[in-house]
Amino acid sequence: MKQLGKICIAFAIVGSLTVGLSSCKSGPKDSDLQTQAQTSLPEGISIDVKKGVATLTGEFKDDVAKQQAENAIKAIAGIKSVVDNATVKSVEISADDTLKASVTEALKSFAGVTADIKDGVVTLNGNIKKEDLPKIMQVVNALNPKKVENKLVY
Repeated sequence: MKQLGKICIAFAIVGSLTVGLSSCKSGPKDSDLQTQAQTSLPEGISIDVKKGVATLTGEFKDDVAKQQAENAIKAIAGIKSVVDNATVKSVEISADDTLKASVTEALKSFAGVTADIKDGVVTLNGNIKKEDLPKIMQVVNALNPKKVENKLVY
């Protein structure tokens, strides 16, 4: 019976030492990891580190910048994983850009005709044969601009 008591005490001591020593082997502090990671991020992006898990928030300019930041953070010793709550800035294509591309394509077969587009209004310029005017107007109007201003010379 005395033997059993000594064995229990020995296990208790070994268990206490194991817990005590393992708690001393903790990794870098979350605040240090956060500070280190923040230096590799562009302006407007935030990071929060809890228990080695880095959470990104904010808006990146493009997918490449976002991927580079994630890779840099994953390379930091002590970062266990990255939670990506950040977004990528959307590219806005104006209606004028879309209309300009369509008008330019439509006017390729009419040499000497150019078009300026502003706020959905197409202004036609250039020299044409008078008989081409109805075809040109039909092609351009089919693209549904707000208005077509004819400054063509024939």
